[in-house]
Order: sequence, then structure tokens, then C-alpha cells
Amino acid sequence: MKKQESLNRREFLGKTTLLASVAGVAAGAKKTRAQLNNGAVPPPARGGVGFIGAGIRGTQLLEASLQVYGVESVAVCDLYKGHLERIKDFAGSSVITTGDYQEVLARSDIDAVVIAAPDHWHKRMVLDAFQAGKHVYIEKPLTHKWEDGEELIKAAKKSKKVVQVGSQYLSMACAAKAIEMIRSGRLGQITMVEGKIHRNSSTGAWYYPIPPDASPETIDWKRFIGDSKWYDFDPKRFFQWRLFWEYSGGLSTDLFVHLVSATHQLMGVNEPPESVVAFGDIFRWKNYRDVPDQMCALAAYPKGFTLKLTATANNSHSHPFLIFYGTEGTLEYSGGSMKYFYEPRRENYRYPTYSWERETVEQFKDIMNLDDDQNPVKNPPPRTAEALEFGSRGAEDSTTAHLRNFYDAIRTDSAAIEPMEFGVNVVNVGHMTNISYKTGKIVRWNQKARKVEV
Repeated sequence: MKKQESLNRREFLGKTTLLASVAGVAAGAKKTRAQLNNGAVPPPARGGVGFIGAGIRGTQLLEASLQVYGVESVAVCDLYKGHLERIKDFAGSSVITTGDYQEVLARSDIDAVVIAAPDHWHKRMVLDAFQAGKHVYIEKPLTHKWEDGEELIKAAKKSKKVVQVGSQYLSMACAAKAIEMIRSGRLGQITMVEGKIHRNSSTGAWYYPIPPDASPETIDWKRFIGDSKWYDFDPKRFFQWRLFWEYSGGLSTDLFVHLVSATHQLMGVNEPPESVVAFGDIFRWKNYRDVPDQMCALAAYPKGFTLKLTATANNSHSHPFLIFYGTEGTLEYSGGSMKYFYEPRRENYRYPTYSWERETVEQFKDIMNLDDDQNPVKNPPPRTAEALEFGSRGAEDSTTAHLRNFYDAIRTDSAAIEPMEFGVNVVNVGHMTNISYKTGKIVRWNQKARKVEV
């Protein structure tokens, strides 16, 4: 694009205050969200944002962006007319709507885009956004296949634009406190992490209801299919696209990504696991779906711990969603709250000496310096400590916080909390899981070559 047709980063920084403006609001004026983002009451400066994809998640991202002072929703793209009409309820009638995302990228009053399209469109849209000179927020999962990751990393570096991958669990309210606790060594050596996201409903299994007006007249079917295999018009594939391998990575890239991203953040991981093995199947929700309704995986990390992942659409018991098991304690982590249990090594020899003669037991107690309960005298088991709980009542929801971090990174010319390479490393765990499920083999990551190997 010509210079006059697109805001460069310096111009954007000079014309938007985004988070900086929040401080002024907190210090004085009390205004509603509508006042803060209404063009009739302009803030000191504004930043134009375009939204590509206005389905369930795209609408949530747009609504959350409206919570950030100084962000102006300029244009929205979607392939279903009903989604575009719904968007006006949030963004107002002045927002520009289109069925062609290239029209959003071509606008000179848009400096950043938020992409929430089906997975099979992610790579193309991100590359096109960089080509158009836009900062990019790309909803997870970042890629539809692992081979796309390295190309996106290179493109992001070349663009010099801010990238935020949309795994909002990195912006959970208790994340900083959990990182502090883990890095302090309070849990001892962490050798196992367990993550789970479970659901028990038809919508949790991704059988989303189809609008009564869904038809070739209201949906741009050809554009939705894109470069994937051609099918005649089928509204199930459009509104329930997560059920099909052509457009989705299923549970592994959709739900496991949440668990993996939080684990990588809290454990300080900066590369994929060394190996992954997975098992899954369609146990219950068998209607016209390709992807499993249950998946389990084990991932071994070079940092010396194993990550156990489960996701199912057949049971809803999944709290807490992450548990960190250390040699000195356990941390149950739910993002907005967490609970720490002090449970170090506890030695007692009563059970293993139960079959010994009494005199032999007494001799052993003297040798080992044990008390009458056969606990070590010099290192007795600690008293049971009450669990320490941490909460974050009233904290900003993680989606809004994640978007706020993206907009603030643009304003301050800094990196966002989840840059491209982090997102690639996370989603590759999901891809390795799927490959293991499909091949029945252990899948390995070659860090030197940065490639998946079976």
C-alpha cells in the first residue's frame, strides 16, 4: 500500500492512547462504555480495528474490544448475513460490514485486525494481513496444520507488526501469582502437570444450532470452502465446522491449546514437547462428525515433566483445569483462582516393617533414628498445612485482558503476551496429538529441524 493509504506504526502510536487513556478515566471521569467508544464523544485519540469473522467467538472478541478505551470498530467481515446484522447491536449502525475480508484489509483507517475465522483460513488471512501492513490478533488455534507454523513465524518477523495469538488463558487473573509461586520453588520439583476440559452437552460437542434462514442466499458457501475439498452447500459444515477435519483440528487444537498455553506460560516452556502419544475416539456423539468426542494425550517435555491432557464431550467434571504436582506441594489452578497444598516427602516405616519381628523392628528404629510411630526423628513428617487459596474477584475477564494487552503492545511498540512463536509451539502439541491418534504411534518433535517426526 502507498504510505498515505495506511497508518504506519509511528503514526498509529501518535494517534492512539488506548491503555494510557484508561488511567485518566480511573483518575477522574466516570463514563459508560458507550461514551468511551462512541464517536460522538471522541477520546483524545482513536485506533481503528477491523474484525474478520463474526461468529460466536468473533462477536465475543468484538464486544470485548469495545471495553478498551480508544478502540474503534471500523469494519467487520463475515460470510453469513445474519452475523453481520447481529454485529450492529454491539458496534452500532455506523460499523461497515462486508463479506470480503480483503475490503477490511484495504482500508486505510484500520491499523489492526482481529481474526476469528475457521481454522483452515487462518494462515491465508494472517499472511494477507501482514501484506496489508496490519497488526494481527489471531484467535487460537493458530494453524490448521503444523507445517504452516514456521512460515508464519518468518512472516511475523519480517512484518515487524504486533502479533497476539488468542489463547486468552495467558491473561488469566491469577497467572502472575501462579508463576511467582512455581518459580519460587515452593512446589519443589514439578514432574507432572494434569490438564482437563470436559463438557457434557450437544453444544459442548459442537452441535451448534443452525439459524432457520441459513441458505445459499444468506451464506457465501464458495468463499467458506476456499481451497479445501469441495462439498455442495451444507449448513452443518458452516455452523458446526469444528466437527470436520477439513476445517478444524478437533479437541486437540481447540481445547488442548488452552491447557498447553497456560502450562507453557507457568512452567516457562519455550518449545514443544519431545514426544506425544494420544488415544481418542467417537464414543457418544456419532452424528456426521469426523473428529473424536474424547481425546487423551501424554506429552513429555525436555524440562523434565510430563503433561497429561484430557478433553471429553461426555462428562462435565473438569475442575480445576490444571494441576501442578511437585515434590513439595500441589497447585490447583483455575486461572481466576488457585489453591496450594503443602505436601512434601513423608517417610514412615510402619507398613514395610509390619511383618518383621518386634526385636528386629526396635533394632531398625535405633539404626534409622525413628520415633515410636516409625517416623524419622530428625525429619518428621510436617503437620498438615491448610490449603492456601488465592482468588481474583472483580478482575477483568481474560478475553478482554488479552485484547487489551494486544492493543497496549501496539501503543507501546512492544511485544504482546502471546507472540507468534509461542502460539506455534503451543498449537503444535495439538497437531502432534492428532497425528499420534491417526497413526497410532508416538510422535516426536525435532527441535533442531523444527519439524514433527513419526
